[in-house]
Amino acid sequence: MDLDNCLFIGAGDSYVAALIARYASDYKIVCCNPMEIVFNPEIIKSNYCRRIYIVSVSGNTQSNILAAKVARRHNVSTTAITAKPESRLARDCDNVIELKYKSTGIATSGTISFISSMLCCLSLVRKIDDLNQLRMIYTQSYNEAKNLSNSTPERIGSYIFLADGILFPITKYATLKINEVFGLKSFAYPSEEFCHSPLFSLKRNDKIIIFGNKKYKHALSEELNNRLTKLGFSSAYIVDCNRLSLTELLLKSTLVIQLFVVKQALKKGVKDCYFLKDKNLFKLSSDLIYY
Repeated sequence: MDLDNCLFIGAGDSYVAALIARYASDYKIVCCNPMEIVFNPEIIKSNYCRRIYIVSVSGNTQSNILAAKVARRHNVSTTAITAKPESRLARDCDNVIELKYKSTGIATSGTISFISSMLCCLSLVRKIDDLNQLRMIYTQSYNEAKNLSNSTPERIGSYIFLADGILFPITKYATLKINEVFGLKSFAYPSEEFCHSPLFSLKRNDKIIIFGNKKYKHALSEELNNRLTKLGFSSAYIVDCNRLSLTELLLKSTLVIQLFVVKQALKKGVKDCYFLKDKNLFKLSSDLIYY
C-alpha cells in the first residue's frame, strides 16, 4: 500500500490499533483522534490527505461518523474498518474492510475485536509475519500473565504501564482494560518520559508493569524496574521479546495483558466488568459516544 498522505483514526481501543499502524509504518502515516479532524478540518485538506482509514468495531461511534462526513466534504477517500458493514459509519464511507471474528454475544471488554482491528491495521502498512509459533506464544503469554498476577498485591491503588517504541500503544490498551474491568485508575507512559515527572507521583500501593524490549539499546526499562524494586515498589518487567517478529511481539504483549486482567478478575472474584455495574456512568458513556 502507498502510505503517502494516509491517515488512520479511531477512538478507544480502535485508536490504539491505529496508533500501532503509525509505529509499524515507521511514521509514514499519521494517526489521530476523529474529533481532531472535526475541530480542525485543515488536517485533511485534499492537498495533504488522500486516504483516511477509520477504525470502529461498532461503526456507530459518533466522532468517527462526524469525521467521515468532514472528509466527504473535502473530497477525501474514506475506508471504514469495522465489524458492522451495515453500520452508519460504513454507509458514510467510500469503502469498507469488514472485521470477521467469532463474538461471544455478550457485552465485555474488547479482546478479540481489538486483536482483529490491530492485525487489520498492521496488514495495511506492512506484511504480517507468519504465525507458526502462535500456540507457543499463547502458552508463554499465559505463564507470564499467571506469574504477573501471582506477584501483584491484593490491594492496588493505580496501575502504571511503561513501554518504548511500538509496545507503547499496548500500554494504552492495558490502561483501558484496567479502567473497564476493575474501575481503577491506570496510566501509560514511555519509560524515559515517566522518569521526568510522573515518577514522583508513585505510591507504595501502585503496581508498575514495564514492557521490556532489548532491541532498543538506550531503553531505560530494565534498569528502571531493578531500581524501583530495590526501593520497595511493586514493579514487574515483562515480555522481553528479542526473538519474536513484530507481529508475534504485538500479539504476545496483547495476550499477556488480556490474560493478566482475566487472572486478576478471577482472583478478585469479579463476575462482571465494572463498566457494566455502574449503570449511570455506562449510560453517560453510551449517550456521549454513540448515535
